[in-house]
Amino acid sequence: MELIETQAAELTALREYLSAQNASLEQIVEEFGALEAAVAKERAAWQAETERLTKQNRRLSSPWAVGLFGGYDPFRDEVVCGVGVVYSVIRF
Repeated sequence: MELIETQAAELTALREYLSAQNASLEQIVEEFGALEAAVAKERAAWQAETERLTKQNRRLSSPWAVGLFGGYDPFRDEVVCGVGVVYSVIRF
């Protein structure tokens, strides 16, 4: 009878230990899910930023632009200015 009670106490202690381990595992699973969600959100933000920068680079790499012109005409003794479409041959 004493052996049965000892084994019952050991089984109870083991069940409590397993239940604590299960609670720890469930907490780890929840934290892992939150981490996966955060990584997915960060990845989406990086992809959106990459797409935005790709569009900006494509726009900035175009050789065509609108330019403002200004100068002085010494023959007519007047200042001139204008707006026009320009093609960039060399950029600096």
